[in-house]
Amino acid sequence: MRAFVQTAIGLFEAVDLPAPRAGPGEVVLRMRAAVTCGTDLKLLARGHARIPLPVTMGHEVCGEIAEVGEGVRGFRTGDRVVPGISGPCGTCEDCRGGRANLCPAGHADRTWGAFADFVRVPASVVASNLHRVPEGLADSAAAFLDPLAAVFHGWNRIRRPGGTMLVYGAGAIALLWAATARRRGVRCVVVGRGPERLRLAAALGAEVVELTKTDGAEKVRAALGDPAPDVAVDCTGAPGVWERLPRLVRRGGEVLLFGGCAPGTAVTYDASRLHYDEIALTGSFHYTPDEAAAALAALAEGEVDPLPLLTATGALAELPGFLHAHARGEGIRYAVTA
Repeated sequence: MRAFVQTAIGLFEAVDLPAPRAGPGEVVLRMRAAVTCGTDLKLLARGHARIPLPVTMGHEVCGEIAEVGEGVRGFRTGDRVVPGISGPCGTCEDCRGGRANLCPAGHADRTWGAFADFVRVPASVVASNLHRVPEGLADSAAAFLDPLAAVFHGWNRIRRPGGTMLVYGAGAIALLWAATARRRGVRCVVVGRGPERLRLAAALGAEVVELTKTDGAEKVRAALGDPAPDVAVDCTGAPGVWERLPRLVRRGGEVLLFGGCAPGTAVTYDASRLHYDEIALTGSFHYTPDEAAAALAALAEGEVDPLPLLTATGALAELPGFLHAHARGEGIRYAVTA
């Protein structure tokens, strides 16, 4: 089969690999649509401690079941499905405590390798986090389950999700936050760079503040006016933004640290601001199977339409050009199709 494999930091290539076979409890998908993601670029640029190289790239995928492994129940060949990344066990302390997104077993064998003709879905994912795509939902839209489910998890992490929300960043994830804020009746202000992206944020119902690379917290604070936002969400994974956001929310406000910084990153905060103004810092990582199901339902019902976030769609062979354009900040997301 055709596949794009990352072989080292900054290096990937098209290769011909044997198609995966479905082991016990597993299924193999024929890729129908796979979408580029900032995580793909981060992995390419700096690697990841939990993802050894070489690795077949990509993880946001909609596919058709081509093979069903022994013991699989509820799915059959020909079903159109979209898998979550992890398959939590349902029995560990994290799962029992409502933190299935943190389940260690769930992250031991992830769904990966979307940029290929065929994709193996681990048995743990088949058992708890594989979702049949409703009729009428486009393949490329269904492939957005992963990022939208993560945004849904972020909403569930916010203590008081009302008032005004500041979303810092203007990439695809920030735009999904804007789209979901509108559906929830929350005033959303998107702060970031890129006229095209900010126009799309405005079309999604957000107010926008355009920044340059040299603009700091003072310009943002002045543009926001009074009252200050109740919640600020980082969608950049930039340490400087993490440090900036507590200064931009109101007293008693909350900062959601949604964008992931590079491993080993350290950030510094004004302790008096956090303490005396009771600013809450909240982390957000991944999502649960229930949040994935809710995200797929929102996509199917048209509550969130991710297709305007696709800059271009093409064949698998066009992936290198799409990744290079994505890395240069051109466009928003790209989809490859079978």
